[in-house]
Amino acid sequence: MEVEEYLLELGLTKNEALAYNSLIQHGKLGAGEISKYSGVSYSRIYDVLASLERKGFIKIIPEKSKKFVPQSPDQLNEILSKKEESFKLFREKIKSLKSIYEMRTKDPVILGYGKNAFYKIIKEMNKAKKIDYNIKWTSEYRPEWEAQYKEGVKKGVDNRVLCRYDGDTTENIHKWKNAGRKKIKKFGNKGVVVSIVDNEVLITLINQNVTFLIRDAAFSDVMSRLFLDSYKNAEEIE
Repeated sequence: MEVEEYLLELGLTKNEALAYNSLIQHGKLGAGEISKYSGVSYSRIYDVLASLERKGFIKIIPEKSKKFVPQSPDQLNEILSKKEESFKLFREKIKSLKSIYEMRTKDPVILGYGKNAFYKIIKEMNKAKKIDYNIKWTSEYRPEWEAQYKEGVKKGVDNRVLCRYDGDTTENIHKWKNAGRKKIKKFGNKGVVVSIVDNEVLITLINQNVTFLIRDAAFSDVMSRLFLDSYKNAEEIE
């Protein structure tokens, strides 16, 4: 990448970049010489030099025949630092735009029947960034789910579980507790699975053998608050 191309990235026009670089390379020059070395037409060179002076890239030397000298390239570092900070903020904005895009482009409701549909739909959910609340039926344990849970913990995800606690579920629950999952409490459950992950809510009706995923921030907010109310009053599992 040529110097002029980098200068374009910092906000100079093509002619400004060519003229400024010519002054850097040759030092004090007259307008005609700058035109010659830079390739900027003589009819344009004075406008270009006036713009560079306003932007602080060059100085005019008031000799008998007007001369121009470049300012130190150190100021380019200042411009670059401001650009980098701007890009950093824009990266955060891109994340926000991506979240909006995903919510708008994906189906707001997915419905499926059978056990296979449950496993297929759960893979459609985004990875948790803030919350991961679950009401479990069997408390099924899978190594890949443990890995996902631990990844979320490292990122500060609030992960809580309400689960049916009886002879059918005890073994699985203690597998989870041995894997480091602490926020697990008892919950009376007659056949419902709920998973609230940020702005998505998965619900499985065990007796109807149906699973549906709802992508809606308002619905997720209501479900989260109902979950936390139940969790607050639930009994700990030793």
